[in-house]
This record gives sequence, C-alpha cells and structure tokens, in this order.
Amino acid sequence: MAKISTYATTAPALGDMLIGTDVNDMNSTKNFTIGSLLSIPGSTTYVPYTGANANVDLGAWQLKANSIYSVLAEIEFINSITDDFEIKDQGSNFPGLKLDFNNGIYYLGDSAGFGNSTYISVDDVNQEIELSQALKVNGTVGTSGNLLISQGAGLPPTWTAPGYLTPVYGSFYDTTVQGTAGTTQELMQFNSTDLSYGVSIVNDAFGDPNEITFAQAGIYNIQFSAQLKKIGGAGATIFYIYLIKDGIAVPNSATAVTLENNGDLLVAAWNWYIDIPSTPSYCQIGWYTNNANGELHYDASPVVGIPAIPSIILTVNKIA
Repeated sequence: MAKISTYATTAPALGDMLIGTDVNDMNSTKNFTIGSLLSIPGSTTYVPYTGANANVDLGAWQLKANSIYSVLAEIEFINSITDDFEIKDQGSNFPGLKLDFNNGIYYLGDSAGFGNSTYISVDDVNQEIELSQALKVNGTVGTSGNLLISQGAGLPPTWTAPGYLTPVYGSFYDTTVQGTAGTTQELMQFNSTDLSYGVSIVNDAFGDPNEITFAQAGIYNIQFSAQLKKIGGAGATIFYIYLIKDGIAVPNSATAVTLENNGDLLVAAWNWYIDIPSTPSYCQIGWYTNNANGELHYDASPVVGIPAIPSIILTVNKIA
C-alpha cells in the first residue's frame, strides 16, 4: 500500500486512470493497491505534482502504461525498466528523453542519439566528453594508430591506417660513368641508395638499376641532377632528358641541353610531378644524345677535400 496526491493539471477523460483515485475524486490523497497498476492498456496514467510529500513504491511490481505524464516532478526508477519509456512536457508532442530498450538510449530534445536512432547530432556541447572504453564504429574498434575517416553521406566512418601521414621518400645516386653510343635511348642508372621509405630502385629486365618503383599510389615529385660532360669529337653534343612512366615516355617532359667544347661540364637539374594512381608502377629517366661524345660523368676525387661527384643524384618524395 502507498499514498500519492493526485491532482491533475488538466481534467482527464473518463477512460483515463489516475493513480489512487478516479475522475470524481481528483483532489484527494488515498491509499491504493499497486497490484492494480500492472497493466493499463489503452489509457493514460497521470502522476502529477502538487507539492505533497507522497511516493509511489512499486515494490516488486512493474508499472506498465501507454503514457506517463509528469509536470514539475521527478521520476526515479530504483530497480529496472523493461520496456520503452518516454518523458515529455504535458501537451508537447516532442519528447525530451526517450529510452528505447530494444535499440539503445537517445535524447531527442537536442537531437543527440545513441543506439539505432537515424543519426546523432549534438547542437551544442559545453562539457568534456570522456571515453573510458574503446570506441566501436560499425562493429570494429580499429587498430592502434588508426584514424576515423568519413566515407560521405549515408555511410559510417571507417578506421583507416594513416599512411598519408607517414613520409614516403627516396634518395639515390650513381657512382659510375654512364656512356652512350649516340642516337639511342639510354636510361639513367642508380647503383646506390642513401635513404628511402616507400620508394626503391629496381633492376629492369636487363639487370640495370633504373626503375624508380613506388609502394603507394599518390602524386610524386621526382627531382634529379646529372653531371653532363662532352668527351670529344667535333661539333656540339646535345643531351635530351625526359621522364618515362611504366615503359612509355611522358608527353611534354623532355628538355635539351647543349655542350659545345670538349671537356665541358654542365649539371642538368629539374623535376617532374607525376601521378601514380595505382601500384605496382615505376618511372625511369631517359636520355639521348645526337652523337657518342657525351656522358654522365662520375668523378671520385675532383679536388682534395671535396667529396665525390656522382654521375646522377635522384630524390623522390610523395606530395599527395
């Protein structure tokens, strides 16, 4: 048995049930048997607040009703609720708090949701959000170091390894003299690696180290410097240098350099941006002379105290 003050703010319909009273005796405090509240299908149960010190003690019973309205009152559940529950201002159609025990819990007043609500949107958060357990997205918590990346409208975000945050680079050079028979395509070779990550030099089908190979797709900056030398013969020697991707010369990538006199030295140095949309993929640097009187020159000891001059220095880095 228990007591409750049962003054309703609006007159209920005759079919409604007021705890501990009826429509003809609205403003009284009565004893009632809680067992009679086990099921009230098709009606509304009012629990109004009038300032009286009264409690509803359900004991071992459950309170089941289509709707429970409370005005300026506090509802406390000591044990458990086993069905969906919704709290809203009397007369309002928009719920402030809804507990959905099949799909989770979500608060609709500020459009913040949990469980299987259509979306979660928090308009204004003025407090810290603390997670003491793993954050699970679409059934997975990801792995250490993963980032949560949006997949666009209508799709859940995914855990993604931050590969684009790890620098991809390579620095290579060659310590040989590279000659030519003239009027034939040659490929610059790189027999030494200074340092690299995600970029490497691979031998071609003839065993020559000239394929600049990429482990990741992306946009790369390929930059070189080649020590050109005219080694003899009459007339000028013209060097043509260009980029090759997957065995095909890249359009509009060539540049020409002319050496007039025997023994002349000149450094050819420039760069290309190249898109590598997928892997495996590789690039090569092609060169061509109009005669056999030019070479890519290596000098192991140019002057005492000066380091060696590689025939070619190559640097590659991923920029996007």
